[in-house]
Amino acid sequence: MRTAWVMPGGSTFGAIQAGLVSALFEAGVEPDLVVGTSAGSLNAAWLAGDPTARGAEKLRDLWKSMRRTDVFPIQPSRILAGKLGLANHVMGNHGLARWLHNTLPYRRLDDARIPITVTATDLDSGEPVYFDSGPALPPLVASCSIPGMFPPIQVDGRWLVDGGPAAFMPISKAVEQGAERVFVLPCGGTEPFRFNPRRRGIGAIATWPPPKTPPRSVGGVNGAALGAAMVAAARLDLQLNATRCELYVLPAPSVVGLSPYSFDHAGALIDASWEIASRWYPTARPVPEGPVDAAGKLLVDGDALATEGASTAR
Repeated sequence: MRTAWVMPGGSTFGAIQAGLVSALFEAGVEPDLVVGTSAGSLNAAWLAGDPTARGAEKLRDLWKSMRRTDVFPIQPSRILAGKLGLANHVMGNHGLARWLHNTLPYRRLDDARIPITVTATDLDSGEPVYFDSGPALPPLVASCSIPGMFPPIQVDGRWLVDGGPAAFMPISKAVEQGAERVFVLPCGGTEPFRFNPRRRGIGAIATWPPPKTPPRSVGGVNGAALGAAMVAAARLDLQLNATRCELYVLPAPSVVGLSPYSFDHAGALIDASWEIASRWYPTARPVPEGPVDAAGKLLVDGDALATEGASTAR
């Protein structure tokens, strides 16, 4: 079966995907193509350069070596300009571009060892824009340009931002490219996760379900609303494609309460996601037909229930 790995976004929680891909390789599941959005597009790009267990190991090392200053440089003057409405962003993307230039093993998407598709959002039309050829860096930087945080990127005459708003979980694109079996590797889930930072010596628990209190800031409310919209769209994409391919959503650790702009938890998330996915795979079941939640579980009277009698993952 032609197998695709779909890798949604999740900022620094993209480290989770590094653990999930290792578990899939160990289970004998290899991708024939990869489709990524935002942080997922970075993981997809690195794996497309070396789609092997060795490549997965390198990906884990990359995440463990990343620092906030590599991607999220703090520049007070730029932040002030953004807050005052004098700029459309609060951080520059030159750090990410430089880091990608130094770490990505190829310069054109065409040169990847397996087909890769990078997703961005057209800021004017709201439509998804897909890249599978041409220079690699512009679409990858655009795919990660969180609206309001990073500046839009102009590529081929279009102003582009993060791919999440238009195609957070681009399963349909993978199916259009001939995928018969699709594995979705999320950047967060519902599995319990406890994090013990070495430098601070205090533990942090990612809670689930999320506390029923609204964010305290304007940006927090805007981000939560955008996240809810992307999850709703992802649920529809799962429901649509459950009848078009053999579709799986890997379980992942909860990230509720953790900072999406810190890399301190990268190593712990990688280890936790690898362990969770390794336990899941031997009894994995495809996403069932009908209304499902974002984890691909059937919704009955508002509750997610596991379905019985479905075939196991091959």
